Order: sequence, then C-alpha cells, then structure tokens
Amino acid sequence: MRSNKVLVSRGPADVPDRSARGAVAPRESGFADLTEAVDAVAAVDALLASLAASRAVLVESVREWAAARPELFDDTVVDADDVTGLVPELVGRLARALRASEGSVVALLEESRALVHEHPRTLAALRGGHISHAHAQTILGYTDGLRRGGRVALETRLLRHARDTTPGELSLLARAERERRLRPEARPEPVAVAAARARRARVSASSTGRPTR
Repeated sequence: MRSNKVLVSRGPADVPDRSARGAVAPRESGFADLTEAVDAVAAVDALLASLAASRAVLVESVREWAAARPELFDDTVVDADDVTGLVPELVGRLARALRASEGSVVALLEESRALVHEHPRTLAALRGGHISHAHAQTILGYTDGLRRGGRVALETRLLRHARDTTPGELSLLARAERERRLRPEARPEPVAVAAARARRARVSASSTGRPTR
C-alpha cells in the first residue's frame, strides 16, 4: 500500500466534479487501476483511525487539566484518576462543542482514559491505522472488568486478530475468549476430600445411618 501522505494529498484536480445539482459526478480518470483506487480509500480510513487516537490523547489531557484546576470550576474537587468525578462544566461544554449528548461525552472521556492509561498497545495500533476505532472500542469493551493479567492476555490475542477481521467478527472472538477466561477452572479434587465425600454419601444412603461397606 502506498503511503497515506501520497494518497491523501492529491490536489484540487483530483476532486470529483459536481453537477449543477451538487451531486458528485464520476471521474473519467485519476487512478492508474483499481488497486490504487482502493488503496486511496484505505489510506483515508487509516488516517481517520490515527485521528481517533490523537483525539483520545487530547481528550484525556483536557480531563486531567480540568481535574487539576478545581478553582476554575466553582471549587469542584475532582480526583484526576476518577473518571466518574468529571467536572460537570467540562462535560457540558464538550457536549455543546461536539454537538453530542452529555452521556456520549462521558463515554468518550472514559474511553480516552482507558486507551491512554490501560491500553497503550491498542492506542498505538489505532494511531498507526492498523485497526479502526470500532476495533478499539470492541477491545476495550470486552477487556473491561478483567484483572490485569487477563486483560493484557485478552488484549494481546484480540490485537493479533483485529487486523484481519471485521469489528463484528472480532466481537464474536472476544466474547468467546472472555467467557473462557471468566469460567472457573476445573481443578481435580484432592484424594482426601474425595474420600470424605464418598463416605458421606454412603452414610446418607444407609438406613441405619452407618456407613455401608
């Protein structure tokens, strides 16, 4: 694949013509072949992923900045590591600026913090355009709540498959892997415990209340 910079920096001559009604008219030329055309679209998609990573870093920086300056927000005391204690004014102003609901902004803030502090490898893959924002959200969603060891192991496995799967396919794999990791391990019962269990069973089965032989 050609570099993003080459494929996305075409000049005005490469922009599709528009008809009088504003509809995009098909171009007569501009790409050498179908491979180059598809690569151009893929390059823009990788750029969007990189921008999503940059936004996550910036949003987390803004959250930390606001949390460290409660005097600017009516003396609101906010723990810099506590996502649930977000500065209300920050949430409200971001919601207006992004034309989004406050719930969506809170989700963005939580996601950004998780990417920066708990999933740096997923953030790096997103920044490099190797996975999409939807892939990153899938990884964060299915690793949430796991202990660090399990979270890291599951993230490693999902990142390995994310480059060659759709977000939906990755979600199916993630669900199966998460359930396997949360399922209690079947451990062999110690001999003494097994013997005691068998003895209690024989006592219960005996009409006299004494162990049967």
